[in-house]
Amino acid sequence: MKNKWAILFAALVLLGAALYVSSDFDEGGGGYAQVLQDRQARLNGQGNDGRPGTQQSDAQQPVNQQSEMQQAEAQQSKTQQTEGRQSETQQTEAREIEVRQSEADLLEEAPDFTLKDLDGNSVSLQDLRGKAVYLNFWTTWCKWCKKEMPAMKRVHASFEGEDLAIVAVDIGEDRDKVAAYIAKGEYPFPVLLDSDKSVSKAYRVTSIPVSVFVDREGRIAYRKLGTMKEDEMRSVLEALVE
Repeated sequence: MKNKWAILFAALVLLGAALYVSSDFDEGGGGYAQVLQDRQARLNGQGNDGRPGTQQSDAQQPVNQQSEMQQAEAQQSKTQQTEGRQSETQQTEAREIEVRQSEADLLEEAPDFTLKDLDGNSVSLQDLRGKAVYLNFWTTWCKWCKKEMPAMKRVHASFEGEDLAIVAVDIGEDRDKVAAYIAKGEYPFPVLLDSDKSVSKAYRVTSIPVSVFVDREGRIAYRKLGTMKEDEMRSVLEALVE
């Protein structure tokens, strides 16, 4: 009987020791459970090839997905902005075309006039209706006009035979002085004398030179204050005579 109690007591002692050891491991005090957790953590930090850092954690994957979504949204926004600017540019160009068309419909009628040329003949703007007309307001003492005259001479020769009249309108000078200047330069286009400056006032000429281009219908198509270069003259005249 004593042997049975001794065996039972020994069994209880062993059972108690086992329960104590198991509890110590489960509470993370460096026991077996902690060893398993550490091993699992190391495995999670390794890639499929066993090297650390090559496999993303579950927390990192949503972050990368979010970053990709943000990049896609940014690219889409940039594309929409570009398309918006292109649309605005097209709308602006369309409005500019409409404005130019409206301006063409509302061109100012060129004031008619009648002046004497160097030979004493009367010439009126109405007489030139049906032709494009280049009126150049000038004087013999104007240094900028002196630079324009040779270019006008070359342009006159280039457009000879076209429905075009190039007319120089001298403002307020003596006929003989103007005739001598024209003869010296051998300028072939007609020169009219605005002796009382009434025509220059009608065309609102306040400084010289001034170039006024009149279309075939007698409307002012282009006006330039200051010296015109030859290529600019040609560009305007080509548009008028085409």
